[in-house]
Amino acid sequence: MPGRKKELINLIKKYRLGKASPQEVDFLEKYYQYFDKEEKISQTYSETEKTNLGKKIFSAIQSRKNLAPVIPVHRRRWFRVAAASVLLFFAGSVYFILRHSNENLITKTEPQEIRFKNDVAAPASTKATITLADGKVVPIDSLTTLSQNGVDLTKTVDGKIIYSAGSSPLGEAGVKYNTLSNPRGSKVIDMQLSDGSHVWLNAGSSVTYPVAFIGNERKVTITGEAYFEVKHLIQGNIPFSVEANGVITEVLGTHFNVNGYSDEANVKVTLLEGSVKVSKGNAIGLLKPGQQAQVSNDVKIISSVDIEEVMAWKDGVFKFKEATIEMLMRQIEKWYDVDINYEGKVSSHFVVTIPRTVNMSNVFKILEETGGVHFKIDGRKVTVMP
Repeated sequence: MPGRKKELINLIKKYRLGKASPQEVDFLEKYYQYFDKEEKISQTYSETEKTNLGKKIFSAIQSRKNLAPVIPVHRRRWFRVAAASVLLFFAGSVYFILRHSNENLITKTEPQEIRFKNDVAAPASTKATITLADGKVVPIDSLTTLSQNGVDLTKTVDGKIIYSAGSSPLGEAGVKYNTLSNPRGSKVIDMQLSDGSHVWLNAGSSVTYPVAFIGNERKVTITGEAYFEVKHLIQGNIPFSVEANGVITEVLGTHFNVNGYSDEANVKVTLLEGSVKVSKGNAIGLLKPGQQAQVSNDVKIISSVDIEEVMAWKDGVFKFKEATIEMLMRQIEKWYDVDINYEGKVSSHFVVTIPRTVNMSNVFKILEETGGVHFKIDGRKVTVMP
């Protein structure tokens, strides 16, 4: 343990000199939040040692230039979750920092080894399929080059789907549609449409689109969640629209995310770049970058949106700020393809960032560090307990 104290002191020195890695910086700043007089950091530290360490870290943070203000040390237990998530990246010699919180866990049924014995791995491959215009269903994994309506459909070595102009002219049979379906428990799919626009499709989602865009509109329909980078067409300024649960998003060329999962209270359209018009019936809203439209019966514009949290799924992480357990579990069930059951009310809110590549039990272990929630895995069924 003394060696670990020395490693912590060395980390503070690296931080002060600007030589710490981004993960070490994030870790140390979150670790500082533990210096709450009512929190027991570790039996290794006396109160004097704890106070001195706190002063050293505080001084190091204050001495760094051009950093955001340090968050005061309040008694906010959700910082345990934030610090725990950092340990996925910065593990090993400093793992002892969170060991103390195990003393606060109340085992509702059996130990973690028993409750998590039927673990679920993160998706390692895609289960996605494309339904062609003739009704044929093609698994992405077995996709080879094929031609439809003068457009070639191919898959790259890294799994990206591409529609591109083929060698033959477009047919005269009118617009033909394909549907890309990405079920629960499947990796995110990256697809390029025939107009050059890009679509990233989350698990538990689908998108229906023309094989080739013909005429004066480009229209696609989604279920679930998708992120779009729309190609601006100089010839004709043909608008691009996305429909999700009756909500229509119209653009010329821009980057935006649409969350239209049926188990969410609203359809959420978040704009990253450009401008969009969001409408449902007679309700209309215009978005600027960084804003989000939340649509049910009307269109509500939210200006203070955490873009990183919205786009975390595309970036390969779970990221939540003050999220309820229900918000967390809706993403967990789609990504790991599990069913969620609740036994009792969990009132805690969570601030957490966790890679989507870890096993489900690792996610639960981090959340359990709060002491406010417990889990049990039984096959594809997850039980959530206070």
